Amino acid sequence: MSDAVELPDHFLPARIETIEQVTPLIKVFTLAADPQRFTSKAGQWLDLVIPQPEGKPFVGGYSVVSAPRADGRLQLAIKYADHHHATHHLHAVAQEGDTVYITPGQGSFFFEPGMARNVVLLGAGIGVTPLFGILRAIHADMPEVYAHLVYSVAHQDEVLFPQELEAMARAPNIDVSLTVTREAEDWLGHTGRISHRLLESLDLPRDALFYFCGSREFIEDMATLLAEWGIPEAQLKYEKWW
Repeated sequence: MSDAVELPDHFLPARIETIEQVTPLIKVFTLAADPQRFTSKAGQWLDLVIPQPEGKPFVGGYSVVSAPRADGRLQLAIKYADHHHATHHLHAVAQEGDTVYITPGQGSFFFEPGMARNVVLLGAGIGVTPLFGILRAIHADMPEVYAHLVYSVAHQDEVLFPQELEAMARAPNIDVSLTVTREAEDWLGHTGRISHRLLESLDLPRDALFYFCGSREFIEDMATLLAEWGIPEAQLKYEKWW
């Protein structure tokens, strides 16, 4: 891929170090960028550009799934979508060693030390990616923060990083609750969508910051559910991608 590309100054080159298929539809891309130029807060997203020899470049927005690091490395967990040019290229064409162009982390959906002592993370499907960045950051550097991830998937094999989730849940300040929305004979955990009933059963702290991410329907459902549950708007953190 040619390095002769003109982009705004806030874009920087990033090398794809590794590509790993982690679920039937999700690949994890580990990128390496200039640590002097790349910064991102836990939970933020970035723009990614893939130049094309002819025509317009492919552009996509993706959440950073890794915790903030000082060495310029980051991870993106991207679900396959054949209708999205950048995503299709990353899944079907991109190879380790390729160069893409990224921005630093963007958006107000993030968590940093001092923002709250209790954090509840509600995610559905690929919407869990920014929540993973927050959970990883809390697990690595914020033992004083209690975090509870409530994560909904359609099928058990769609859970992102299941072994890591199990390991993080052993920390005294982290709880993880998984729920599967479609019938599975070998699944013994929670079933169904995230609901009042499920949240009540988990005894979640009402003074927490509630972060939620997923489809448009999921965002709207969680906003309504939490408002009905008595959680003030100031404690709700979410992003709209539409």
